[in-house]
Amino acid sequence: MRHPPEGAMSMARLMTCLLLLLSLSGCFRMSLRSGAPRGGAPAEQSGVSLVAGLTTSNVVTPECQHGLSRVDVYWPWWGPVAFVATLGIVAPLRTEYVCAEGVQAAPLPDEVPESHPAL
Repeated sequence: MRHPPEGAMSMARLMTCLLLLLSLSGCFRMSLRSGAPRGGAPAEQSGVSLVAGLTTSNVVTPECQHGLSRVDVYWPWWGPVAFVATLGIVAPLRTEYVCAEGVQAAPLPDEVPESHPAL
């Protein structure tokens, strides 16, 4: 019985390890829900995370008058490729957000009833 050459065996191990590493990679996603009703359609912005997340560009700076209803930050499909190509220095991020709907305050009554009896 013949055994494969040592070089072919180590190449097969290397390829197996690389495939295992690629299969274990996940996607980055962070979500925030405020519970406020949605006040419009989703909007998107792009940004980057630099030096393995030590600093991040302004990913969310929307002009939402009543705050945010929902925010999702994630890597675009090509993000891992850019991350590997730059050796972890640059990681592109995509942000999708929805502004909250403005809730009008109830009008104040003309007379406020006393909660304590007069002395």
